[in-house]
Amino acid sequence: MRESETHKVTVACSFCKKKKSDAADVLVVGPGVSICGDCARLCLHYINQRVTQMDAWPTDKPQPARADHSALQYLQYRILTHYTEACLIANGKMPAPRTAIVYPTYICNQNCVWCEYAQDNAENRAIMPDERLFQLLEDLRDLGVRGVEFCGGGEPTLHPQFTEAVRRTHKLGMGIGLLTNGTMLKGELAGLLVDTASYVRVGFDAASGEMMDRVKRPNSPVAGFDAVCANIANMVQLRNERDTRLLISMKVVLDATNYGEVEDCVKLALKLGVDSIQFKAARLCDTELTADQATHVGTELRALRARYPELPIVGGVEKLNMTTQCWLTPLQVTIDPLGDVYLCCYYRHRKESHCIGNAFSEPLRDVWYSQRHQRAIRAIKPLECNVLDCRFVHYNRIMSQLLTEGQGQFEFI
Repeated sequence: MRESETHKVTVACSFCKKKKSDAADVLVVGPGVSICGDCARLCLHYINQRVTQMDAWPTDKPQPARADHSALQYLQYRILTHYTEACLIANGKMPAPRTAIVYPTYICNQNCVWCEYAQDNAENRAIMPDERLFQLLEDLRDLGVRGVEFCGGGEPTLHPQFTEAVRRTHKLGMGIGLLTNGTMLKGELAGLLVDTASYVRVGFDAASGEMMDRVKRPNSPVAGFDAVCANIANMVQLRNERDTRLLISMKVVLDATNYGEVEDCVKLALKLGVDSIQFKAARLCDTELTADQATHVGTELRALRARYPELPIVGGVEKLNMTTQCWLTPLQVTIDPLGDVYLCCYYRHRKESHCIGNAFSEPLRDVWYSQRHQRAIRAIKPLECNVLDCRFVHYNRIMSQLLTEGQGQFEFI
């Protein structure tokens, strides 16, 4: 449904008392209680500010024990700040996406054994044209996007104009996130990200060069273990020197080959000085964890959280399954190097049903508010979602409880 069809009401925010005329900017959460988007964003600002204060300690100064890093846990509840948009979706209206997931390229300098994009990386090797990328960023801003996460697909930092894309994203007033293998995090790009980005998550998947060669299979020493470790250590040091709000974390995908290095990965994270480490299970590959291996990893992660309280250890290898149809995909938009627009980033095994148009052949706004988009959402099949582990399992559960089961109790302090 197009923006012009959004129902108009007049209601005052219970917190700032400002009257709003656009229902898309107001959240009514209970009898006589409402909160506007500005106040919701202000709450998130204070949460993020507290997270930064806890995690940006310079490495050359004594660091206090971080046994209480509960503020980081708030990040998993950022979905609550999307309540306004969720209400619109539940009422059959289409909100603007808050986040854009952009794949600048389908090329990569590593060849991970579990990568579902291996065929695209080997055969397609598409790179988004420079001017297409720059125009896309402006179109996303105009659509209402507030944060861009660059990832892939391929390795996003291999795009020849990636540094300029980051610079333009920042100038357009959108937040910046990056999922990367860390091979290009140096020089001008590293400094720019330290100054402008909200988070950088680096996929390590190994605690040694030998293991990285086995599971990530870098194509050169520049993409190898020692080079990535040096890049991250230097970036952490630069972040601490400049005292910025950038959060730098490690991500480790586990399979039957590397699951024995869990504690070594935690030790590496501590050595490099990153803010947190996340574990996930490899899916859709021949080396997927067995049930016994997954149980072993789960037990070990619980022990490690107690043994290393100074480092947030998040995630796990338990299977996440969607039990109801996913309905929150309009909170974000995913666009690949070819300009194809998808419901979410887990489209590789269902491209035809998840693609809603192409941002290079028609206006992105038209794609977003199209009937094809609405039909694609209604056609989502939970069984197809469940072949991978999606964070929207958690998000759908929370929002369903608040909206359909009335468990929010927002009428109380």
